[in-house]
Amino acid sequence: MSIHQQGGGYAPGISLRPLLPWLLLASALSITLMVLGAGRGDQFLPSLSAGLLVALVIGTGLGINSPLWSRTARPATTAQEGSATIKEALRCNVWLAALVYAWGASALFAVYSLSDVWWRHAFQYGSGAALFAAGLGIYGYRLGRARNLAIPPLYLTATHGLAAAGGLVYLIGGGKLDTTKGDWAANEVFLWGGIAIVVLCVISTVTQTRLIRS
Repeated sequence: MSIHQQGGGYAPGISLRPLLPWLLLASALSITLMVLGAGRGDQFLPSLSAGLLVALVIGTGLGINSPLWSRTARPATTAQEGSATIKEALRCNVWLAALVYAWGASALFAVYSLSDVWWRHAFQYGSGAALFAAGLGIYGYRLGRARNLAIPPLYLTATHGLAAAGGLVYLIGGGKLDTTKGDWAANEVFLWGGIAIVVLCVISTVTQTRLIRS
């Protein structure tokens, strides 16, 4: 991640590229450990590996966005520069969200096809997560390439975050994490993936509101 300063403001020099190989490697390692844990009937290892990956994703998001929140950060000198900065930061956040959905889809496919754990809805939810990942990936690509594409409305980010938060409330409040059925591994994916999405939406909201007000 890098942020270059020009003329007293932040130029759109934010990038995930230096960290992308490490994020993908961590995702693959997390999925591998989840499969191994599920195969041994060990529920702790999948939860730990998923939690560590989510911590890495959230840490990456904070590392990209938090410099833009600093009181010492000077505002953009023009509206165009400010808009470009917001778009670049949000683009990174969108890509991180896409990574979370892709990880979730891959984890569901891998756990329920490579271990003895069985759940009849695994491939349905995995396919849904894969579609979300693809959609967000395409949107993130367009957000960086199409100059005339507007900054995402704040209500869309809020809606995404609230939907994920609602899922977490249902998952935790409904006692789904205490199950001994075959969906226990999927619930770990939903729990940690939901936490990642909620936090990324909060990060995006803070970035957008602070830069618009500055």
